[in-house]
Amino acid sequence: MLMFFPLVALLLWLPQWRQKPAATLTGAGALHNRAIWRSALAWQVTLFLGINSLIYYVIIGWLPAILLSHGYSETQAGSMHGLLQLATAVPGLAIPLILHRLNDQRGIAGLVALMCAVSAAGFWFAPGLAVVWTLVFGFGSGATMILGLTFIGLRASSAHQAAALSGMAQSIGYLLAACGPPLMGKIHDTAGDWRIPLLACALAAVVMALCGMLAGRDREITPR
Repeated sequence: MLMFFPLVALLLWLPQWRQKPAATLTGAGALHNRAIWRSALAWQVTLFLGINSLIYYVIIGWLPAILLSHGYSETQAGSMHGLLQLATAVPGLAIPLILHRLNDQRGIAGLVALMCAVSAAGFWFAPGLAVVWTLVFGFGSGATMILGLTFIGLRASSAHQAAALSGMAQSIGYLLAACGPPLMGKIHDTAGDWRIPLLACALAAVVMALCGMLAGRDREITPR
């Protein structure tokens, strides 16, 4: 039943696809696609987005289990999970307004990434403050996502380059996101608790902060 609507949409879309002439990639577009993978700045943007995706999906996927292991009830863990998703949406109201006032985003990139680091570690070291860590992580991760997507436009020097950078950053980002939860789950099963997964997320967030501070510099990817 769940497949019914996607299949109907596909059948309706196919005639449009057949009538549309195939797009050709210009020489400049192909050049950008190749060169973007050799750019240090492009990799900084990519890792900033990618690491955030990894950490976010680990926390959103395993937060109830983490809280249950610290003695929270199923109701409390479920409520905290909902609170996390709500907190993740809040930066969408504030971050775009702040970014318009900044030519250099290093400070805010480092700040929101470190919010993720502190809160991930906090879930292990001070689980009694889980509400605080949930709010801090949700805001930090949501802000990081918005900032990372904004970097794609700010750091690119052309529309072709922005498209190439978007493809690079998001493909690697979702690859990391897909690997994170099962990997951390396996580590938990092996270690017997959530200490290593949470501290690994905190350490990854520190690396994300460094990448964000590099990606936040007021410069563009140099065409090659």
